[in-house]
Amino acid sequence: MKPTAEWLKIWEEKREFTLAPNDLDMYFTSKEINEIKVDQISLGEISLPTGQIIVNDPLGQYLALDNNPYFVETPKGNFPLQASIITYEDDGDVENLIACVKIAFTDEKPVRYEEALKGIESIEDLNEGEYFGFASESGLTTIVDFSAKEAFTNFIDEVESTDKNLYDDYFAPLFTENVKNNPAYQSEDGDWINWTIPATDVKAPIFQAGFGEGVYPSYFGYNAAGEVVAFYIQFIDAELEDEEEDDEWV
Repeated sequence: MKPTAEWLKIWEEKREFTLAPNDLDMYFTSKEINEIKVDQISLGEISLPTGQIIVNDPLGQYLALDNNPYFVETPKGNFPLQASIITYEDDGDVENLIACVKIAFTDEKPVRYEEALKGIESIEDLNEGEYFGFASESGLTTIVDFSAKEAFTNFIDEVESTDKNLYDDYFAPLFTENVKNNPAYQSEDGDWINWTIPATDVKAPIFQAGFGEGVYPSYFGYNAAGEVVAFYIQFIDAELEDEEEDDEWV
């Protein structure tokens, strides 16, 4: 569904409020942010045959109910997906967490990062320092092209119709197998997979969302000409000393 003219008018008025709080590309060019160790890994390629992006929790009902991709479309094709990993220490325990993911459409560094929106949000309620975001209830996130969402959710329905547990019986073994092939920065149970939706050739990677369950913002990266050159999901603001100081979601 395309945004209404009234929605777009308010969005233009509030557009500065949708800017990312920091330079998201630093996650993919730095080895340390705010004295926190940062590294980068490849998650393979993602397929975007229409350039209409949906970001959501791959488990539960959120994805099935999501019929609105972001209203800004990206370039079409297969593109590299990277994850930025931060090393986080809590009470002596060290964890490697996915802080941000990036789809690079070109080699250009964005000059501006704006929150990815669907055009149905209550944009009139947005204030500075707030974001809308998407919800991850399971602690997992996927990016899927809108054209393949139906195949994705149909597959979920097929698995669940056999009384199998979607994660335990299907996804968990794939995560475990991926740890064997790509052990860097992964937990014992696995933190990401580059999944091809069955009966399609569309790759829809699935990965852990930062600290887990929560609401997270996505951003488009624009060049000086106003073209989309990258896409980001920010799970952890590495410039903050405490995750509780992060911006508020609407």
